[in-house]
Order: sequence, then structure tokens, then C-alpha cells
Amino acid sequence: MLLSIRHTTEFSYEAPVSESVIELRMAPRTDARQTLRGFGLAIGPSTTAHEHIDWLGNRVHQFSVLNPHTQLAVVATSAIHVAETPLDWLALEVPLDNKSDDHRVNDFLRYHGAVQADERLDALESVLGLSRCTTYVELLKLVYERLGDFIKYQSGVTTSMSSVSEVLTERVGVCQDFTHVALALLRRQGVPARYVSGYLAKREGEAEMETHAWVEAFVPGVGWFGIDPTHGIAADEQHIAVGTGRSYADVPPNRGMHRGNATETIDVSVEIRPIDEVPIGLLAPRAAPIEFITSGVGQADVQQRGPLQQQHQQQQQVGLGQTAVDQHL
Repeated sequence: MLLSIRHTTEFSYEAPVSESVIELRMAPRTDARQTLRGFGLAIGPSTTAHEHIDWLGNRVHQFSVLNPHTQLAVVATSAIHVAETPLDWLALEVPLDNKSDDHRVNDFLRYHGAVQADERLDALESVLGLSRCTTYVELLKLVYERLGDFIKYQSGVTTSMSSVSEVLTERVGVCQDFTHVALALLRRQGVPARYVSGYLAKREGEAEMETHAWVEAFVPGVGWFGIDPTHGIAADEQHIAVGTGRSYADVPPNRGMHRGNATETIDVSVEIRPIDEVPIGLLAPRAAPIEFITSGVGQADVQQRGPLQQQHQQQQQVGLGQTAVDQHL
């Protein structure tokens, strides 16, 4: 299945800011399940993006806008091939006492960021019946199938900074909150587990696509296996991974700073559609500019825009002396 993903992020400032420095993680990764066939990045006002691979293997783009501006737009377009691979449940019939001795997964056994220790996790483990599990498949199924019985999906209550403790108090949250709690539960069982940031393509009965987060657990002899506790399913070909980390703090889609005393708002949209071939334009190695029409400082209109379908969670932009409110659904 070949898909095109158009991820548009628009920053607006109520007054001109003199500088913006932004880091992006928007290029889907290539792994056993999916292959990135093309990627393009358009930025306005025009600037140059620099690319590197972070210590977790995620593709990162960084750029700065040094002239006064009241708007900034980023359009990341990807072509990704996702394999429709049947889930092999028998391979997960591995005893839980079979622990990995691979030092490369040790970081995914520890608390990090929003994934914190909380004594109420003991009670949650008991409610979910995790102590009765003897195999990885039993444990993983209980976590993704039953966590939704304890935490309800509700937007507007938590932010990207909300900890496991806060989610356990409110008992509501969005995908990154479900993911953080699931990570805490699995790591307490001695199972290395990592945060996955990416996209969820349209599912039956759902009207729109979205940015998303889920969990990958490391199973000895199998490797990383994805589960989606928000939807109560195992990750499948509709889950398109971008980055992996210890928690959301490692892999936000955007992170940065702006210089200036101005309130910031962020609008985000994602469009995912099937395609027959990779557009030639996506094979260009460099970021392309988005042209602005400017009629004085602070008056600019974006000429290249993506369709604004939906505002989503996982967006974080940090200003000098202030933090923008995150968008959640």
C-alpha cells in the first residue's frame, strides 16, 4: 500500500517576532513494516533546513527564520509504502521470564519524561490482571485491550507535559497519555517498551486522519511489536511510524523557540491518501520554500497551503519565557 501524507503546521503570532528556531520530526522512518519512498519539506518564510539523525535513529530537520514575521508555515509531504503483514501471534508465545540481555534496549526500561513512577500503578496492574500473565502475548493483549476500561479518551484535559500521575488522577486523556501509561505498566513488568510517534490512516467508520502515538514492546526472538492502547488493537498497516523514543519528550513533531513578546497559535492538519506512484517532486533532496506575499511587517499570506482538516495533539512550540498551549484531540 503506497500512501501520500501531507502534514501542514501553521504558526501565527499576534505581534511580529524577530526570530524562530524550530526542530522537526516529520519524516516517516523505514523499517521492516514500511519504506519511505519520498519526502519533501516546504517552509515559509523561505529558509534552509538542515538534517541529521538523532541518537535514537530518528530523522530530524532544523531551521531558523531570522527576519521579523507573524506567520510561519511548514508543509511536510511523504510517500510511504506500508506492507500488509499478518500479525504472528504464535511468535509472541514467549515466556515473560525470558528477558532480553541486549544493552541497546536498556533505556526503554527506565522512567523518562511523562513516564513516571506512581504507587497507583500497583492497583492498576491488579485491576488489569497483569500479574497473572505468563507470556508476552498475554501481557500485551491485556494492556492494549483493557487500558481503555480505566482511562477514557477525552481531549482538552491533558497536554503534552501531563505525566502518568496526572492521567491516573483524571482518568482521561488522548493517545500520548494512553501510550505513557502503557509504557509505565510494561516497563514495570521488565519489558522494554518505546513511544512511537506517527500517523494513523483512516479506519472504517472514522472520517479523518490524524497524528497518533502508540507503543512498541521488545519481545526476545521477535523484536519490536506495536500495540495501540488508545484504540484497543495491535498496530497494523494503518499505523505509520515517524519516530521512536523513551517518551513524547524525545519525539515531538515540532519543538523550538521564538524571540518576541507575542502569543502564539498553532494550526495543524494531516491529509493521507493512497497513490499509485511517488511524485517526482518528493525526490528532491532539499527543502523547498513557501512564498509569502508581504505588505509590511506582520502582514503575510501563505501561498502554498494544505487543506485544514483537523487540529491534532502532539504539537509543542516553546517560546522564550512562555510555552504555547498544545493542541489535543
